[in-house]
Amino acid sequence: MHRLLLLLLLGAGFCGVATAFSNGTSPASLQAPLYGIFDDRPDGCPPCPRCFDCHYEEFKCLQYGNCSSTNGKCACPPGFGGEDCAEPLCGALADGKNRSPREGDKCDCKDGWEGVNCNVCTENRACDALMPLGTGGVCYKQGVVVHENFQMCNVTNKAILDQIDPRTAEVTFSCNDDSRTCNFQFWVNEKESFYCALDTCQWSVQDTDLKNVTKYECENIKCSCVPGRFLCGEDGSVDIGEFLEESIAGPASLIQQHTYAGSSRDGSRFEEPAMNDLISQIFGDEYIALACRSGECLYESEVPGYTRPIKEINSPLIASIIAGCALLVIAIVLISWYFARRAAYKKWGAIRLGEGMEDDAARLMVDHKPMALQFEDVSYNLKGKQILTGISGIAQPGQIMAIMGASGAGKSTFLDILARKNKRGHVMGSMFINGEKALDNEYRNVVGYVDQEDTLMPTLTVHETILTSALLRLPADMGLLVKQQRAIEVMQQLGIYHIKDQMIGSEEGKGRGISGGEKRRVGIACELVTSPSILFLDEPTSGLDAYNAFNVVECLVTLAKTYNRTVIFTIHQPRSNIVALFDQLILLAKGRTVYSGPFSTCQAYFDSIATHVRQASTSQTIS
Repeated sequence: MHRLLLLLLLGAGFCGVATAFSNGTSPASLQAPLYGIFDDRPDGCPPCPRCFDCHYEEFKCLQYGNCSSTNGKCACPPGFGGEDCAEPLCGALADGKNRSPREGDKCDCKDGWEGVNCNVCTENRACDALMPLGTGGVCYKQGVVVHENFQMCNVTNKAILDQIDPRTAEVTFSCNDDSRTCNFQFWVNEKESFYCALDTCQWSVQDTDLKNVTKYECENIKCSCVPGRFLCGEDGSVDIGEFLEESIAGPASLIQQHTYAGSSRDGSRFEEPAMNDLISQIFGDEYIALACRSGECLYESEVPGYTRPIKEINSPLIASIIAGCALLVIAIVLISWYFARRAAYKKWGAIRLGEGMEDDAARLMVDHKPMALQFEDVSYNLKGKQILTGISGIAQPGQIMAIMGASGAGKSTFLDILARKNKRGHVMGSMFINGEKALDNEYRNVVGYVDQEDTLMPTLTVHETILTSALLRLPADMGLLVKQQRAIEVMQQLGIYHIKDQMIGSEEGKGRGISGGEKRRVGIACELVTSPSILFLDEPTSGLDAYNAFNVVECLVTLAKTYNRTVIFTIHQPRSNIVALFDQLILLAKGRTVYSGPFSTCQAYFDSIATHVRQASTSQTIS
């Protein structure tokens, strides 16, 4: 009987754990009830302290770090660690997750790094560790963010410095381009006093012959104190925590000015209306004045203003052409018709691939511009038979457009026409890029097309296949390292970097290659090396199982949303989880449009049609 009771109690405990996990409850929240199952705690024993779990009110993620729903731990921004993101991390930003928290009063940064938490690079070689190939890193120090930059600033307000003397006041500031967010920390003697998070941010650079001005402007800001620190109740001193949380709201800005001839207004200033009022009342200054040093690790080709190397004149080639022409003239006069033909052959020389299209592709890669594709009344007639009739729609950057229909509805034909592939029939209608018509040559330079059947060589690895495409399609004068970097970036974008060394393989060959879904993503990667603004795909899920089909479409959605590309593809009988990812839908039947517009409104559209049909049917029945 006792054994049965014990099993029932343990079963109840495990069921509670399973229920909590299924509901997303933190494991730490289960500690209290489990401790008391057998009521065996001695009298007078103090309760066990809770383990850190940011789901509890008494635990908080500083720096506005994200609280994990699975383990109750804080996801800290770069340069901060500890359970609650309160500790600066030392070493170097390039160390990633291997950085250790600060043990003393100051971090001992590695060579090439500086700052309270060693986030700011100072020299190029320090950035090599962050590059995929381990070389070619550049420490960009001009202030404006490219991906994510970090700044270390000294507070220069004389009134503030006099008030805290002999202590020093500093500010760390960083911004992320993908999320358009920034963060701000105020330090006294390298101890954090308060921190702020800024969102909906924009940045710009104004560079003239007289000065350079960099502006960071954010619509919203929220701030919090670090309890027990300077300005936040340290030793019973003033506590501005309530002011920070209730009054600081934005907008906020960081403006950096450098005058080439020198000016008293050179430097940086951080401004926010409520914070400016506080500083003005206490110290008499208009804003927080700063002297900042910034650093961001970039690849050489990512540095703003980077230009490809100028072609050098090939003197040996010119000399060879002149010599060949001279020999041709002499051969015509002195030797037979046979030698004249050989001289003519030398005059024309070897046939070389033209570099015009390659240069255009390189220019698109450097100056990528999001492009919207609008088409109106697109029709297609082949030998007197009408294949497509009056199809209209628009595909926006950052969205995916799916073209659906039964077999023979004209999906692939319509996709080929949008991609301006050569067709034997007569095409009618209008197509516009960002509201303007484009010539075929210009249009083909900004689009990519992935066919339904892959033509990958089974004996090559994934990396070799994509690098071969980059070597053949990118400019001949572009450096090998830049092309290798481009191939690696594309693999990372499509989530196939981890299989870069696997063989493509084939069904007939010995040994297993990569999966069908991975092959489809390799084919997409071969098109992405030229950085097309518009990507067309003919049934990218054909022949794939449900899992791989969803992975391919999800990859296309990520590509469109993250890198602001326009993606258009045909698809046949997709599952519901794939359909839910569509932004725009074109439904065809016998070459005609059944529906064209946002996917989110198609249900309401068909419901309205059904209502009209039922009403008409009822009227006929009554009649």
